[in-house]
Amino acid sequence: MPSPSSSNQIPDMPALLGWGGLVPFGLAALGTHSGVDPLVLYGFIGGTAYGAIILSFLGAVHWGLTMQDDRSPYWYVWSVTPGLLGFASLLIFDVNYRIMALIPLFGLAWSVDYQAAIRGLIPAWYMRLRTLLTAGAIISLAAMFLA
Repeated sequence: MPSPSSSNQIPDMPALLGWGGLVPFGLAALGTHSGVDPLVLYGFIGGTAYGAIILSFLGAVHWGLTMQDDRSPYWYVWSVTPGLLGFASLLIFDVNYRIMALIPLFGLAWSVDYQAAIRGLIPAWYMRLRTLLTAGAIISLAAMFLA
C-alpha cells in the first residue's frame, strides 16, 4: 500500500485540521448574514483578518519546504509574499474591497502551489487538500462579499 505522501490519499490529521480551519471562515460568513450588527461587524473583521493569517500560513509552507532541500532561494521570497499581501489587504478600509483583494490572493497562492505540485515539490495529497480548502475559503469570502 503506498504511503499517503506518495499518493493522493489525504492523511487524517491534515484533513481534520484543514477542515477545522474552514470553521472560522464559515462562522464569519454566517455572521455577516446574521442581521445582528455586532455579528456582522465581527464577521467582516474576523473573516478578513483570518484570511490574511491563512495566506501567511500558505506561504510559510514553502519556507519550511525550501529549508529541507536545494530549492531556488526565490521560494523564500514567495514564502513571505502571501503574508505580506494579506497584511496589505487589511489596510484597505472598505471591507468589500478588502474581500475583493483576498479572493484573488487565495487563487494566486493556489496557482503557485499547483506549479509546485506539477514539479513534484509538494505531495499530491497536499494539492488535493489545498484545492478543497481554497474553494471553501473563496466561497466563504464570496458569501461575505454578498452580505
